[in-house]
Amino acid sequence: MRDAGHLGAAELTTAAPSDRKRRGDMVKTRLRAKAGVGVAAVLMMAAMGVASAPSAAAAPADCPREYVCVWNNDTASGKPKWKSKGNLYDLHSEKGVTIVNNGVRQPGADHIWYNLTATPENGGNFKGCLHYPNDTNMVTFEGPVTLHSARWGGEC
Repeated sequence: MRDAGHLGAAELTTAAPSDRKRRGDMVKTRLRAKAGVGVAAVLMMAAMGVASAPSAAAAPADCPREYVCVWNNDTASGKPKWKSKGNLYDLHSEKGVTIVNNGVRQPGADHIWYNLTATPENGGNFKGCLHYPNDTNMVTFEGPVTLHSARWGGEC
């Protein structure tokens, strides 16, 4: 007898009713198992695609050169809500923020110094510095965030 996963339609219809049901159930079970493996493979490929996303040194396309940009989300998706060639102060987001320094080399004024407050469960207060492109120039924070300042300054 052949495996129920490989039964032809004629073999299913000529079997006794109880055998047809059992074999039909086995075929369905095998198809579900094969579909599950396919879904798992697609999900794994999608996860690998996310893992190979561009590095943080690559500024998102909607942030012009010479600007600091801040997205009202933690994924840098869409256009930045705030952008400036100068400093930024007192910005608030319920959805997190992504800060990008897309500046150019200018000794003494090409790094972004940021100061922000997140919820205590997301870490509380943060101060840090972002380099210009071709170095670490992006940072992301989740949840409600208040960006007290993003100021241009000297070396980190």
